[in-house]
Amino acid sequence: MRLQKGIIMRLKALSNYDGDLDKRFGDCILLYDNTSLVVYDCGHTRHAEAVEAFLQSDRSISQVHIVVSHNDSDHTDGVCKLLDWLYAKGQYVVIVYSHQYLKHVDTILDKISDKRRNRDSLEQSLLDEFDNIKTIIESAQACGFLTVEALSGTNVGNCTIVGPTIDEFTDVAAKAVDNRVSNNIGEGHAEETVMNAASVQLECKLENAETILLCGDASPLYLHNLDSYSIIQLPHHGQLDDAQAIFEENLTNPYNKTYFISDNTGSAATSGGSDQLVQYMKDEKYDPALNTKSGLVLIPGSAYVSVTSRQQQGVRLGEMDYR
Repeated sequence: MRLQKGIIMRLKALSNYDGDLDKRFGDCILLYDNTSLVVYDCGHTRHAEAVEAFLQSDRSISQVHIVVSHNDSDHTDGVCKLLDWLYAKGQYVVIVYSHQYLKHVDTILDKISDKRRNRDSLEQSLLDEFDNIKTIIESAQACGFLTVEALSGTNVGNCTIVGPTIDEFTDVAAKAVDNRVSNNIGEGHAEETVMNAASVQLECKLENAETILLCGDASPLYLHNLDSYSIIQLPHHGQLDDAQAIFEENLTNPYNKTYFISDNTGSAATSGGSDQLVQYMKDEKYDPALNTKSGLVLIPGSAYVSVTSRQQQGVRLGEMDYR
């Protein structure tokens, strides 16, 4: 572990809004202490508004760190709105962390081994493939914010990036721009699309002395040392195959962990979703996972604020007056 000693954080994973389980709100997970906030993904403008409200409710926070786990829109769609708001406020130190593929063009070019490719065409292909990250980096730089490459070992406020390795994310980039090869990483349960596979992984020590791993939509093939974490985010919004790969292939004792699912993917046929996983865990006698489909996930504190209980209180899910 590379966590900074003596620093403890709290987690708030945002949920859906107005009881709407059909809309794809995407991911947004907040990690915070008295002076800093880490925003791990921001997949919808409603999440951006919720983060803005959170910051307005806590005037002691002066640093905002934004981690973009990967390029998919359900992890990125609210980031630029949040950046614009932070710039307009002018009172925060803001740093954005993401993969910066152009710094590794030569490595990626070697992995493609396609003599028809040259460096310039590969750079353009990478910019086209990872277009949301490109837009976010350009927006952050236009605001004068620092942009940092999300390399393993990099401190993000009081958290630490622990994966993927350079070799892993350049493998993903090579596959993403090479139409001669499969668009998947891994095999069997661990198979994942290249766009998801190398999601930036973040570890953080929480106030209850437990250490959590956030992994976006990462391939289980790229998740390492899972036995060292007490709380593990099950990747890709709780899709069953990915979770089974973690339970069956990556953990010595999968029953002694707490699991967290960020399921904000909506009800569309092409969306992810954790219903199958929830049933599987019930059948296999696992403790239920903390799941944003049921409401805000707060660690430490109440496991989640359920849809029903929040509506009874007259407070909409995702509003930031609940600390």
